[in-house]
Amino acid sequence: MVRDLVVPKLNNNDTSYVLTDWLVADGEKVTAGDPVAEVETSKAAEELLSEHDGVLHRLTVVRQECAPGQVIGHVFDSEEDRQRWLALAAPTAPAAGATENASGPVLTDSARDLAAEHGIGEAELRALGRAVVRRTDVEALLATRAAAPEPAALAAGDAPQADDPRPVHPLPRSQRAVAAVVTESHREVPAALAVIKIRVDAALAVARQLTRATRTLVGLPELLVKAIGGLREEHRLLFASPGDGNTVRLTEAAHVGVTIDVGTGLFIPVVRDVEELTCAEIAETLMDFRTRAGGDGFRAGELTGGSIVVSLHTDPDVVLAGPIVFPGQTCVVAIGGTQDELALDPAGQVAVRRFVNVSAVYDHRVVNGREAVAFLQAVKAALESPDRLAEE
Repeated sequence: MVRDLVVPKLNNNDTSYVLTDWLVADGEKVTAGDPVAEVETSKAAEELLSEHDGVLHRLTVVRQECAPGQVIGHVFDSEEDRQRWLALAAPTAPAAGATENASGPVLTDSARDLAAEHGIGEAELRALGRAVVRRTDVEALLATRAAAPEPAALAAGDAPQADDPRPVHPLPRSQRAVAAVVTESHREVPAALAVIKIRVDAALAVARQLTRATRTLVGLPELLVKAIGGLREEHRLLFASPGDGNTVRLTEAAHVGVTIDVGTGLFIPVVRDVEELTCAEIAETLMDFRTRAGGDGFRAGELTGGSIVVSLHTDPDVVLAGPIVFPGQTCVVAIGGTQDELALDPAGQVAVRRFVNVSAVYDHRVVNGREAVAFLQAVKAALESPDRLAEE
């Protein structure tokens, strides 16, 4: 009997991944649950596990693109079964030239066909600076060609695109994935924005108290994540996943994605079951995320499953942020930097107050402005009376 080794869907950002390594040799025995291959998404590396005992036969070479649902190997009951299958499948076996150490970029089949159709040579494909060249990369190259002015139309001093002296800076895989998600969001999600001003003097005081009591650094982001997690039951549509246009799917737990960017790229790992966590536990989780973002990185499963996102823009000069709504979600909440303002206290004296602007960008197909504002007002109430957040 033969069983397929299938690439699962690892996240919502990518339509394909790259096979970075085989962890088991061809013809080697595997046990159910053993890691057999490693694939790279735009954000993380993920091991693929065998679901069956048997003998592995590899169908895909290292550095080749693979899509969710693609069969990259087989697991046979025995080596004899594998050899019988090889004898029958020999005419369709991979070409001898498809080696794991092939030089130059790896081309997907559709990219290779399109490049050949338009006479795009290897030099142009290498100049893209990509380890894996997809059909969309070739299409972008063709679009650049089409947009280049004809020689007669060049203004004085201009040069053809091929002779452009400016250095080429290839975008890393992680940034190309961001581009794809942003493009999909703007194409698919009719987003709207609401902003609320929140006084945070009390919240900052509670954060300092929690930091001293728990010896864990607690700040406004941790309190905001805790506040949002506690609002799922009252504001379920803000945590929903859009469905078929007539329905949405409601989540049973507050899994809050939080943006992390320490200079190595943007990650959105998910703090799971926020309703069950204390502020100190949320703080420990976020600190672990920041450490790993700059070092070991994340598993693909840690970057998926969020029901809402908190986007951190807490530099002091940031007044307002309006991030995108991520495909598959309904709302993203952004917090800006802490601002100071002068105001009169109850005695009529001038005092300094601290505040932040918190915005909600939401899918207007699912949520209306009144619901979004009610949600923000609930966030405001939680942060302006934060003792309950500290107690839970």
